[in-house]
Amino acid sequence: MELSSIVRLKWSIISLFIVLAIFGVACGSEPEPTPTPEPELSLDELLASAGAKLAAMSTAKFKMVDETQSGKKFFGTTLKTVEGDIRSPDAVRMLVDVEAPGMGFVEIEIVAVGELAFMKFSKDAPYLPLPLEQVPFNFGGIGVALSELLHVMRDSSIAGQETIGGSQAIQVKGSVLSEEMSDLITSVDPGHPITLRLWFDEGDYTIRKFKIVGQLFNDDAPETSRLATMDIDVPVDIQLPEVATGS
Repeated sequence: MELSSIVRLKWSIISLFIVLAIFGVACGSEPEPTPTPEPELSLDELLASAGAKLAAMSTAKFKMVDETQSGKKFFGTTLKTVEGDIRSPDAVRMLVDVEAPGMGFVEIEIVAVGELAFMKFSKDAPYLPLPLEQVPFNFGGIGVALSELLHVMRDSSIAGQETIGGSQAIQVKGSVLSEEMSDLITSVDPGHPITLRLWFDEGDYTIRKFKIVGQLFNDDAPETSRLATMDIDVPVDIQLPEVATGS
């Protein structure tokens, strides 16, 4: 047999094995499945999950800032920040940093448990009884109050995502009227439009922060913006002062 014929025969055999090998691999292996994308969470599902989480919260630590410092006077002073502890449904301890005329920066403390509330105007001052209706923020019931607000918000939409504390959070935006926030903010003045923004953890829909933009009180400037950050279901320590127990 001529050399060229032998070479052609060898290449034909090699080609046949290659074709059989490819055919065998194709027939013997399952194709890679195409991953099915997870369905996007609808706004209604997000609000329902977040609302249930808020209604069930037991404790929280929070901090609220008057970003524009244009809000109503707080016992005659300019409010800077409010921070403290919450135990649902009706216990709260707040430290309020204010700027008082002629005194500079002052820290006011308010403790409210059940039907009792007390306030002192500086660290070394005595506690004084405070009528419950004069406690400016009903933070003790904040979980239920915010949960109910989610159901009355108008023009609600998912407004984007943001990284908060290393985790992704979903922002929800909507509008309410000032009087619809009366369960959270004591003695609000009615009739003012409010823009409400809330950020929920993308993993478990726990609230991370919320912002209230607009006039809660007639004396607020229209651009007043109050931003609150929260840590939910964490240890807190709320005790009525000794004067409340007669000690």
